[in-house]
Amino acid sequence: MGWGARGVLFVLFILSIWSVSIMFDRKKAFKEKTGTAKIQDAKKLIESSNWPALKAWADANPSYLAGMIQAALKAEDYKNTESVERAVQSYLSEQRIELEKGLNVLATLGSNAPFIGLFGTVLGIIQSFGILSTQQGSAMNAVMLGLAEALIATAVGLFVAIPAVVSFNVFSQKLRNLTIEAQSLRDLFISRK
Repeated sequence: MGWGARGVLFVLFILSIWSVSIMFDRKKAFKEKTGTAKIQDAKKLIESSNWPALKAWADANPSYLAGMIQAALKAEDYKNTESVERAVQSYLSEQRIELEKGLNVLATLGSNAPFIGLFGTVLGIIQSFGILSTQQGSAMNAVMLGLAEALIATAVGLFVAIPAVVSFNVFSQKLRNLTIEAQSLRDLFISRK
């Protein structure tokens, strides 16, 4: 394998490690944010307008949804719709920034790693043609071996990209679901005030 293809494989190896570390970090972050809090419990407390019990529930369940309830209850005037909406929106924006960390890297790796692998393949093919032009007779075996090795870079690029894209989609969907649940709770909270 030529120096160009080896260099590309090294870059892809580093990007793969980076991608996997982001995946584990986001998995941990989402697990902490979802916690064990059940949205149905909060809904029941809101529907019954049991604000002290709702506050106790939010304090006992450190999670994304409980934090949203705490933000709503801590609003300057939690009986004022606009005040609650602003407090909750501020909280959700803050949490979104926290949960989206690294997702842009996964998206970028998912879309560009195959091209980096393809670049390694092109470098390997150029090197193989260089061998073909300088040698006579037995060069065909060397060229075929060089081409086969060069294609490894494309395969590794896909190997890096596919998990990154899948992880990006999974975490983006989890974030959308959490946001929708929080907005649903916010609207229910406001409707009971």
